[in-house]
Amino acid sequence: MPEAFRYVIDVIVGVALFVALMIVFAVDWFISGPPRNTLENVKVIKDENQRGAKKLKLAVVKTREIPDPFAKGKFQKWDDMGKLLKGLGEGYRFDELTEDELIRKHEDNKLSEYDVVFLTCNVNADVDKLVEPLRNYVANGGILYASDWRYEAVAKAFKDMQQENLIADGMAQQIEADIVDPELRRALGISKIPLNFNLGDWKAAAFGGPSVQVLIKGTYEKMNGQGTATAPLMVKFPFNKGTVIFTSFHNEAQNSRIEEQLLQYLVFSLVTAGIDAELSSSLDREGFKPQGSNLLSTPPKGSIKKEYDNKHVCDLRFGLGLRNEGYKLRFNIKSPSGKQYTHDCAGTTILEVSGAEVGTWTYTVEALDAYANFAFRTTVGEKK
Repeated sequence: MPEAFRYVIDVIVGVALFVALMIVFAVDWFISGPPRNTLENVKVIKDENQRGAKKLKLAVVKTREIPDPFAKGKFQKWDDMGKLLKGLGEGYRFDELTEDELIRKHEDNKLSEYDVVFLTCNVNADVDKLVEPLRNYVANGGILYASDWRYEAVAKAFKDMQQENLIADGMAQQIEADIVDPELRRALGISKIPLNFNLGDWKAAAFGGPSVQVLIKGTYEKMNGQGTATAPLMVKFPFNKGTVIFTSFHNEAQNSRIEEQLLQYLVFSLVTAGIDAELSSSLDREGFKPQGSNLLSTPPKGSIKKEYDNKHVCDLRFGLGLRNEGYKLRFNIKSPSGKQYTHDCAGTTILEVSGAEVGTWTYTVEALDAYANFAFRTTVGEKK
């Protein structure tokens, strides 16, 4: 056998052995599961299993379409939430409904099958017909997004939240709005956001009261030279078991990158609505003070890591809030001294560390089988 040929065979055999060894390591990793837990003073307080898992189900009510002046035969959508959802990936597939189909599903007691209904900007053909479906849907635990010209329908459905002194239509303009909500400021990394209203006659988020949370507000020019007004431009409020988010602006072709990030964040907050309140109330009920909450989503690859600076020895609770859709996230907490605890979570999970040491704790979330952009919340609570 020629020497060169024998050398080639040796190389092939070596490569095959290396590949086989890598396969053995990979199989061993997946069989053995998460790394060995070395942090001993951990107790699993809440741990949901995959029983009763329900895939996310979304509905988008059709928006107004107008002819595209730059493309013959094509149309521009006023509030193209469908495009935004498609961009988030397979986990955000949706049914597109007309107003009549939404009403019919309400009459057939099927509207509650949807976790989130996006009532995108459109001319309301008959506002009164939408009042009962919207009100009942949210009261029974539904999450409603509505924008701009849907203001009248939402205001009639939730009269107690309407703030008539804030009602004023805006002209086409660009404004620098204030991000009022602290969590939204942290998520976007800014305190002000430029908003482009390319058409006039848009509606302010004229809602108020003790249960209404203002997320964004701004000062703008009113229609027909009537001066300026300062009003909310995005609000959130609970109603019975559900939640409503109304926004004056929406997803259009000319949105800036920061507006797109805001709307993506809005989608994640809709999907996880109720989870943050669940985590916070659980902590508060058992004597733990929430130290802040993060709304996050899984990246296409890798994991997300956060830190918490513990200033004195105390009991800590690390919470991971997620919808039970039949997927799993790996939740890891690591002490300042390097000891760690890992738990695989199918639903909302709380890990309690008794006598947590002083220093910087890290907590990491990794998707085991969830789709990209799977939304979840993390929070840390300190014993009062």
